This record gives sequence, C-alpha cells and structure tokens, in this order.
Amino acid sequence: MNLKLKAEILIAGGGLVGSLMAIALGERGFDVILVDPSFETSIKKKNVGRSYAISRTSKRLLKNLGIWEMVDTKAEPIKRIVLSEYINQSSILTRLAEFDLQDEFREASSYMLEDYVLRKALNLVLRKRKNVKILNNCKVLSQEISKGGSIIKLDNEKKIFTSLFIICDGRKSSVAEGINKKFIDKDYNQVALVTNVNHENHHYGEAHQIFFSSGPIAILPLTGKRSAIVWSEEKRKGLEISELKNQYFVRELKTKIGSILGDITLDSDKHVFPLSLRLLRDCVDKRRVFIGDSAHTIHPLAGQGLNLGLRDIASLTEVLVEGKKIGEDIGDIGLLKRYEQWRSFDRFLLSSYTDAINALFSNDNRFLRSIRRFGLKAINSSTNLKTAFMNEAAGEYGHLPELLKES
Repeated sequence: MNLKLKAEILIAGGGLVGSLMAIALGERGFDVILVDPSFETSIKKKNVGRSYAISRTSKRLLKNLGIWEMVDTKAEPIKRIVLSEYINQSSILTRLAEFDLQDEFREASSYMLEDYVLRKALNLVLRKRKNVKILNNCKVLSQEISKGGSIIKLDNEKKIFTSLFIICDGRKSSVAEGINKKFIDKDYNQVALVTNVNHENHHYGEAHQIFFSSGPIAILPLTGKRSAIVWSEEKRKGLEISELKNQYFVRELKTKIGSILGDITLDSDKHVFPLSLRLLRDCVDKRRVFIGDSAHTIHPLAGQGLNLGLRDIASLTEVLVEGKKIGEDIGDIGLLKRYEQWRSFDRFLLSSYTDAINALFSNDNRFLRSIRRFGLKAINSSTNLKTAFMNEAAGEYGHLPELLKES
C-alpha cells in the first residue's frame, strides 16, 4: 500500500465543530488531518451577522482548550430571558415568563459570541497544533475500509490511511449523501432571518423570545448597544422579507418587536436559512462517525445547535482517549457505539423539545394558546421548574464529559 499520508484520525469539515474537534484531539496527542475545501476562505471571511449562544458548559470546553481567554472580552453574558407572546387579534405583546440567568452567586448560563470572533481564535490555536495538519482546496470523495483502518480518497487524487474518519461537513453533508445515509427529516416550512442591529436602548444582558403564529423572534444581547436577531418566519413571507431594502426590513422588524430596543439600524448583512429537523438514524459505522450538524440539525429557537455539536466533541474525545488508553482500536465499532449510546438521549431530548415548542407556539389555536400560557405561568411561579430551565440553558444535565467540567 503506497500511501503518502497517514493519520490516526481524519476529519472532514473545518467549520466550528470540525476545528474544535481537531483542537481537542490534537491536544490529547492524536495525530489529526483536517480536510476542508473552503477552510482558508472561511477563516478570512468576516462572517458578521452570525452569532451563537454559548452555554456555560460549552464555555468550559472552550476554556479547557485555551480558547475562551482569547474571546472572553468579546462575549456578552445573557443575564435574563424574557418570553413573550404576540396575539394577532389584539396586537398586544404579553410577557409570559422571565428567567434570571445570572446573579452574584453564579456565572451566566449562556454567553453570546459572534461567529467571526470565534473562528479567528480557533484558527490561531489550530495553527499552533503541530500534530494537526490542514488540507484545504480539496474534499473527501470516498472511504474504503481496509485492514486496520480506512483509505480516504480526496478529489486531488491523494489517498490517506486513517484509523478513524470523523465527518462534520455541515447539515447538507456530502459524505452522508455519497453513502446514502438515512435521516429523519421534517421541513418546518420556515426560514430564519439572521442579522445584527444597533439600538437606542441598553439591553442590560436581557434576551427576548417573542412567539408569533408564524414563528418566534429571538433578540440576543451582543457587546455594546447591539443585539443579534433570529427571526423565524413562514418560508414564502420570510424570503420576501429577506429581499427588502434595509430601511423596509428594519420597519418590518420594528413592527414585530415594538419598543424593546428603541430605534434600530442594521449592523450587518441579512442572512436567510431554511429551518428543518434533521436527525441521522445511525451516527456511527465501522471506522466512521458523524458529529455536529452532519448528525443533527434542530430548530434555532432554543439556541442549542452549536452547543449540541460541542457536546459531541467533548463526549467523542473522552471515549477515544479512554479507548486508546486501554489499547482499543479507536475505529472499532464497539467503541464508537459507546459514544453513540452516550449521545443518543441528548440528541433525542433537544430535537423533541425544540420541535414541540415550535409546534406549540407557531399557531393561532385558542386551545393550544391556553395550554402554553398555563404551562409558562406554572414554570414562572415554580422555583424548581425555573432551576430546571436554567440548568438546561447552561447545559448542566446528564452525564457530563470532562471537557465540559471546570478544570
């Protein structure tokens, strides 16, 4: 076998999850090759307008990997979440529940961090990992199982021998499509309109989730007098709104969110994304594992999409480290099944939760409106239920891998 390149682990996809996966494995001594055809372009492009809610446990992962100290001054803590509802018939915005996520005794449950800030930090850390090799301007074509590993063929005619193939090349995974992987799919007939805005009023770390019959709008605090907007809307109308000139887009947005932010102007380009639930039926095969959006895509209303991927990273890293320590083959299906079993409940829980909340609130049904108001009133008046909600937002549930714990 005349192969020029070998690595213990090959990762397809150099986005946030792929880069962090490479950093985590490289720090723990694994020999890694990261393959992404657009890696150089993505790190140079300042992707303003995309932001993420980083849970407390995800912050710990970034801290444990030496990344948080590079971005902490650019992160904005979410100190409170306000849930409201807009009733079409009355045109009244009604507060349903409020959750204080930070006080003098504990740190915030979540932090808002902009995409380009995180990507820049990841790139700097990646470049220092001598056991992580980055191959750009090429992509994976196929995987062939052979004795003791896999042969990964790239579109530049190179072949790489590896013990484990990790796929995190996005929600429309070309690798998954190429091997006809089966997904559970649900189209929400919605799009997300995503942008940043400057505003007149101080946000004081307060996030808002406003529920409309066509989908929720999230207002999420960024540094300064700025906020990120994630506006879920019926697909046809959402696409029309996305094409509006900025001044008309702002006018439409202000009719939705009222006076919460005061006067607003756009601080970034507008982005539009189709919304769906997409779950891979089997995340692992022999010498192959799918993580991040390649394995699961959920509705953004809970802000947990990236956090779900970071939990994948922490769990898979721990399984591989423990397996290697006792002499197991890191590509063995039995070892990978342990990872899948660990992650299966979390994937099911969050996907079911976001799907149910979207279905419950994205309608004008009087009966369902009564149920959701009763439910949120019960949560708002119960300390135990509020604590459970805050723990979920912080990622403090289930059996946590070491990377998600305080070091």
